[in-house]
Amino acid sequence: MVLPELATLVDHAPLGAGWLHEVKLDGYRLVCIVAGGAARLLTRRGNDWTPRFPRLAAALSALPDGTVVDGELVVVTADGTTSFQALQAELGAGRESRLVYYAFDLMFDAGQDLREQPLVDRKARLQGRIDTLPKPAKGDPTVRYSDHVLGSGEAFHTQACRWALEGIVSKRADSPYRSRRTRDWVKVKCARRQEFVVGGFTAPRGTRVGLGALLLGYYGADGRLLYAGKVGTGFDDALLRSLQARLSKDVTPDTPFADLRRMSGVRWVKPRVVAEVAFAEWTEDGHLRHPTFQGIREDKAPGDVRREMPVPAPASASSSAEGTAPGDAAAPIETPAKKAPRKSPATMPIPLPRSTARHSRPTRGRAGAAVEVAGVRLTNPERVLWPDAGLTKLDLARYYAAVGRWILPHVADRPLSLVRCPEGIESQCFYQKHADERFPAAIGRVVVEQDDPRPYTYVDGVPGLVAFAQAGVVELHVWGARRDRIERPDRIVVDLDPAPDVPWARVVHAAFEVRGRLQDLGLESWVKTTGGKGLHVVVPIARRAGWDEVKGFSRALVEDVAAGHPGWYLTTATLSKRAGRIFLDYLRNGRGATAICAYGVRARPGATVSVPLRWSELTPRLDPAAFTLRTVPRRLASLRADPWEGFAEARQSITRPMLHTLGAA
Repeated sequence: MVLPELATLVDHAPLGAGWLHEVKLDGYRLVCIVAGGAARLLTRRGNDWTPRFPRLAAALSALPDGTVVDGELVVVTADGTTSFQALQAELGAGRESRLVYYAFDLMFDAGQDLREQPLVDRKARLQGRIDTLPKPAKGDPTVRYSDHVLGSGEAFHTQACRWALEGIVSKRADSPYRSRRTRDWVKVKCARRQEFVVGGFTAPRGTRVGLGALLLGYYGADGRLLYAGKVGTGFDDALLRSLQARLSKDVTPDTPFADLRRMSGVRWVKPRVVAEVAFAEWTEDGHLRHPTFQGIREDKAPGDVRREMPVPAPASASSSAEGTAPGDAAAPIETPAKKAPRKSPATMPIPLPRSTARHSRPTRGRAGAAVEVAGVRLTNPERVLWPDAGLTKLDLARYYAAVGRWILPHVADRPLSLVRCPEGIESQCFYQKHADERFPAAIGRVVVEQDDPRPYTYVDGVPGLVAFAQAGVVELHVWGARRDRIERPDRIVVDLDPAPDVPWARVVHAAFEVRGRLQDLGLESWVKTTGGKGLHVVVPIARRAGWDEVKGFSRALVEDVAAGHPGWYLTTATLSKRAGRIFLDYLRNGRGATAICAYGVRARPGATVSVPLRWSELTPRLDPAAFTLRTVPRRLASLRADPWEGFAEARQSITRPMLHTLGAA
């Protein structure tokens, strides 16, 4: 019988050349046992998952009988990281095409027990076995070797966090394989994340389906389930419905939490489900701050869930004394019947990192190699984001480096909403308001009081912009306020959104009409393209008025403009009346609303850009589609002055006479 070895959580990476360091993978731990020409895949609790992964089992069946491999089943995302949420989605859909098994240890090799051999020797032998597996006719290998570096643990951990990885696992290079949690293997995380037991759920509100939030807990040293807080984010509708159906089968009248007797609107459940949750920190009263649901853990028993508290890292690798940490005991796993005498194989050289360039300085110019832009590492830099234009992630990163001094005054220190297209704009794109725990440190977080407790993102330099490119973020939409005074907007945006049949010349005329009405009120405005067929007329204002006043003023303004040409404009988004009209959208000025930032790229064919213009440039002959990721840097390099000269220095405010003129006082 073999139990998998488990790592102890520590507070920092261990020092010394006697440690090897691996990327911490974000998936399911699986042990592969090959016997009778067939591979079996077992979870660390001993559950046989072979029928779920026939393709993977077939690939591993090429290993010799009597081989036992330890590894992790993952999905590798477009940015080169592994994602438990993506893995859950793949498994939930019954697919296997994106699954990859990373092998990191070899306990038995063709029946020979290697557990007493040094880890570096086991890994060298494992690499040799993985290299002999048949290569697929097309696509990436289903089984890969998990590489490592020796020494430099702190630098490796720092770089792992910078690249938005989950963390690292550090192992004594000379250690034997021990079937329990030890200090020979330690893990250092980049973000706080662990498993919790589900003890109840709340009802959905408004348009939400399934359930509202999960009540979470962990077992204390005395075996009691202790309350850790609620998680209500990180779900889609399908998941909410499936969780509600699953948990409803375990509803019980009594609370399972020892320290939580009452809570209104809660349905208690038997503590049988384990959820993985990311969070910002623990509060002083022992609850989670800003938790986000990651997925259900089928491979961990509820009774094994403890609050993970990092312990001091081992001082050195001079000895290999083990110590069993509490909790998370592993279930027995069968070993092959075939046995062989224990003998040490010839020591092989420690394999150098390969394939991903995660552990060494990237080589520039080589296809598929990682590169750095503004000090930010890009994985898969040749990933095509705009297929029609042949533009890549690297092109987007270089664009930000080229236009940084132009775009930052309009995007820096503002809460952002994002459009992410990890596989390119012709694949699935999605809107994201809040920070992903995997975003690197170059991307800032800001919590907006009285809003969703999850933090928004912001940037304060070019590295943050490039980090967004690395994460597959294509569009950056900004709030109308800065994070230091979030309740005091500093600009008004009138969005001219024409119906498809409205000619460009009429859109230009409308922009000048809005400008003229603003000038009548005593306000100067500036104009920019949107990256589409519309225009934004932007009014900088002093940070005096609140959101309600600014929104009220902008509504009164567009209604006043629309009243002069009833057949030209709409001030409400009524689809049935859009034909032939321009929607004067004032809703961009509400609290939490956003607009594409100046010099922001769009997830549209051609990689069009929202470009600030001089009013003299805005003519019916202007082609807004000519402003693209390729052409805008050349435009800016040729300019003698900023098209929005004077914008930042403008000192103007909404006044009561203005509101009175518009009939809004």
